[in-house]
Amino acid sequence: MRYPIYCKWLIITAVVFSFVSASAQQQLNPKEKRAYAVRLLQKYNPAGWHILRQVDSMAYRHPYDQYAEGNTEYDVRNALGTIVHEMNHGYSALLAWKLRPKDSKNHICYYLGGEEYQLVKYTPVFPTDKMGRNIPKNLRTFRFDTYIFNPKEKITLASNELGIYGLMDEWVAYYHGTLTDVNMHCWYRENTPGNAEDWYDYFQNVCSAINAHQEFKFFCLSYLIYAQKNHPAEYRAMMQNHGLVQTFVQINEMFGQLLGNYEIIKEQVFAELRAKGVKIKEDDEWIYLNRFGAGNYLSEYKLLAKELQKPAYQQMLQSLKTANKLALAETPVSGGK
Repeated sequence: MRYPIYCKWLIITAVVFSFVSASAQQQLNPKEKRAYAVRLLQKYNPAGWHILRQVDSMAYRHPYDQYAEGNTEYDVRNALGTIVHEMNHGYSALLAWKLRPKDSKNHICYYLGGEEYQLVKYTPVFPTDKMGRNIPKNLRTFRFDTYIFNPKEKITLASNELGIYGLMDEWVAYYHGTLTDVNMHCWYRENTPGNAEDWYDYFQNVCSAINAHQEFKFFCLSYLIYAQKNHPAEYRAMMQNHGLVQTFVQINEMFGQLLGNYEIIKEQVFAELRAKGVKIKEDDEWIYLNRFGAGNYLSEYKLLAKELQKPAYQQMLQSLKTANKLALAETPVSGGK
């Protein structure tokens, strides 16, 4: 979960309230934490359950309970998106190993929902930080130092070492994690009175993740633009990699649709809260529900949305869409259990 680097009295109040609520709950052991996560995903996000089930079948009893730092149902709910995100990375590697056991190190498998996936073979890449050094400082948003370029230390994550393929893996993982967080609105409606303090955690969890869509879209397009100019051979190979191109176009559309659905859900919740007398205010940094404040980070989202409207990004996006039409005519999306 993402937290702002500064605090106000209202978010401190909300955190204290949440801590008191969590501390009063029954303590779960690791097996019980995993079982609770499974029950939630089975009901509220079947795609997330599919990811856990597939990873568990290939890596027996993966300890995904570790991603919930506390040991209560509250802690598991708040970490559910993170659990799905991290397990999706396991899915990407393990399913590639299952499908290409003799050559898995040269493949990655992107999960697209339902029973659909894309098995993608790597092509030559360059480290992401070569591109990142050229990103203006005003566009270096929250996740930049973690995944793209950190002047203080070398990034050893796949997002750097595997170039566009690692960036895509993160984008897909953030999609599935965010889908989990957004879908949990049903749990809050079914299991809480629906007061301001109840919805605080929901908005904090969702808002900490949704910016990843614009960030990784920006990172991927920037990588391709840099490659086109500085590594033309690698660029051509990437654009001719049908599975990669299809995954980009599909996850971009899916994530965009998810954020549109979230806006509808948010307005519905706001209307319900206002009917109960809750005072609501939203600006480019915060959602205020009475005295509870959740960071929404809209300023960063709008910054990248504006940047992505520039011709260089739009032309690259159109090139990907054109390549995708050719890819769809030749290579349909893969599917399997």
